[in-house]
Amino acid sequence: MAKNVARPKPPSRVFSDLKGIVASQLKPDAYDTILEAAYLEEPNRELIQDIQLIGGPKQGPGPPKADSSKVITVGKEDSGGFEFYQPNDGEVWLLEEMTAIAVTSGSWTLSLELDVDGVGMTIIPTQSKSDTFLLFSQAFGWPTSATYLDSNTKMNMALGGSFTSVSIFALMTRYR
Repeated sequence: MAKNVARPKPPSRVFSDLKGIVASQLKPDAYDTILEAAYLEEPNRELIQDIQLIGGPKQGPGPPKADSSKVITVGKEDSGGFEFYQPNDGEVWLLEEMTAIAVTSGSWTLSLELDVDGVGMTIIPTQSKSDTFLLFSQAFGWPTSATYLDSNTKMNMALGGSFTSVSIFALMTRYR
């Protein structure tokens, strides 16, 4: 009678890549690095299930991902247009609030545009401001609905007028 001998399966790449990391220390970037390397093919079914097994308890059943809020900060000392933010491939971020603080003795202008695959859409038209602190928040009426940004969306701004410096802060929460 012949005896079948099978080699033991090697440990899953997920467990070897995360060796030594405690679940409470699993950050979205580490989780995403493993997920991005997984080809969506039948042979990788077990790998994808292992990724889900590891990330599930930490991340919960849906967005936002734990430890994924951040504040984007841009300081400007001259007028003109610039790209404020564009997410990386595969990321989706929710714009929560935005503030602008200007050091000025006169008036200054600000405009905000979303560029989706090269098509611009004005969100805040050019407006003249004489106050030095602006808060953009759904609680105060803008944005009027959730604003999600993904890798094909750039958030562009333009500043003008008379100012010494403008600091702009945006609270972003990772949705996916």
